Amino acid sequence: MTAALRYEWRRLWSIRSTYWLIGITFGLQLAGTLLAAMGTSAVENVFDAAETVSQIITLGAATGLSPLFTAYIIAMFGVFCFGHEYRYGMIRATLTAVPDRRAVFAAKALITALLAAVMSVGCSLIGMFSSLLFLDTRGALSSDTVWYVVLGAALFTVLFGLCGMAFAALVRNQTGALAMVLLVPLVAENIIALILRIVSQDGGDAVELAKVLPFDAGAQMYASSFADELNRFLGYDPLGAVGGGLVFTAFTALLVAGAFALFLTRDA
Repeated sequence: MTAALRYEWRRLWSIRSTYWLIGITFGLQLAGTLLAAMGTSAVENVFDAAETVSQIITLGAATGLSPLFTAYIIAMFGVFCFGHEYRYGMIRATLTAVPDRRAVFAAKALITALLAAVMSVGCSLIGMFSSLLFLDTRGALSSDTVWYVVLGAALFTVLFGLCGMAFAALVRNQTGALAMVLLVPLVAENIIALILRIVSQDGGDAVELAKVLPFDAGAQMYASSFADELNRFLGYDPLGAVGGGLVFTAFTALLVAGAFALFLTRDA
C-alpha cells in the first residue's frame, strides 16, 4: 500500500494538468470572492455578517440557488487520476509497477480525497481573506455558521471528487467521465426533479423522490440558514445536512464500490 501511495503521489505531480487545475481553482476563487466581497460591501448591513461570509466563500452556493463552482473543478482531479491512465495507456505501466490492484485503487481514492479536502479548505480560506479586505467581519470568521459551511463544502467536494474518480474508472474514458461529472448534477438531476414536481402537482408524492437525488441532497451539507428560509418560502422541504450528507455518501459509496469491483475483474 505504501508503494502504491508513493507511486500515485509522484504520478499526480508529474503531469501538468495538476498545476493548471490548482492555479485555475485558486485563481478563480480569489477573483470571484474579491468581486463578491466588493459587491456585498455596499449592502453588508442588510445581512448577518456570518451569513454574508458564508455566501462569499461559496460564491453564493450556500443559498442553494447555484452550484458549488469550485467543487466541479476539483472533481476533475478525481476524473484525471484514472482518465489520464486510460487515455494514454499508462494503466499498464501502473499495474506493472504496482501489481496489487486493490492498493492501486485505494491509493487513488485516498490521494483524491486528500487533495479535494485541502483544496476545498484552501478555497474557503481565500474567501475569508477576501471578506476581511472589504467587510466588517468581526466575530463572523469564528462563528459556527461559517465553519459549518466550510466543513460541509469540504465533505461535499471530497465525495464529488470520489464520484469523478469512480465515473472515470467505470467508463475508462476521460472525456466521458468529465461529461458525466458536469451533466449528471447540473442537467440530469434538474430534469428529473422538474418531472417529479410536475407529476406531484396532481396530488402524488413523487416530489418526495426529488429529495434523494444525490448531488442535490449532498448540497444540503453546506446550505446556510438563508437557504432554509428560502426553501420554506418556496414550499420545498429538502433533506437536512445530515440526511442529505448520508444520501450523497451512500450514492458515492455505491459508485466507488462498483468501480472497484470492475477494476478488479477487467483487463488493463
